[in-house]
Amino acid sequence: MKDDEMNKKIGEWLALRREEKGFSQQYVANMLGCTRTAVHYWESGKRTIYATNLLQYCELLGADILDLREYLRS
Repeated sequence: MKDDEMNKKIGEWLALRREEKGFSQQYVANMLGCTRTAVHYWESGKRTIYATNLLQYCELLGADILDLREYLRS
């Protein structure tokens, strides 16, 4: 899988999990200490999310990083 495809799939997964929790992009940004624009770019696949941010995002969502791995394989 190419990087841009991977970014898009990761972003889709993050957005789905965030929406399931009822969190706004602004809420996530506030909790992660970044901008809403950064969250938007990650979720749209326009930017690569660094591993540390990804782990913090998963923790905030109560999501298991292994679930993301399975999503990427599908």
